[in-house]
Amino acid sequence: MIEIKQLEPMDVIRSEMGTWSHPIYMACIDKIIGDREYISRSGWDALKKHFNVDTVTFWMESSVNSDDWEIMMDGCDITKWEPIAPNGFFLIDINFGEDDAYAIFARNKYESEVA
Repeated sequence: MIEIKQLEPMDVIRSEMGTWSHPIYMACIDKIIGDREYISRSGWDALKKHFNVDTVTFWMESSVNSDDWEIMMDGCDITKWEPIAPNGFFLIDINFGEDDAYAIFARNKYESEVA
């Protein structure tokens, strides 16, 4: 039986630019992507399976007004962006992508009984 590594919520202490990544999540990402700049779909699926989580990603552009988005992106400062975690989810990564900032939330999967 494979041991499932559950991610646990942590205190989020964002950098001066407003970024933060869960250290256990990042260690796994680093192993999966190696020298590449991105994670493949199969790599992402393997990560979710490894941690036994569901994830949801929010993009800053779709959650703030366009003026605020432009100011934050131009200034490389997302400290004022406070995305709200969906019920049962916790933050694992808030960072800059190629064209937008993003926040990734995870929720541990639990075994459920089928009636």
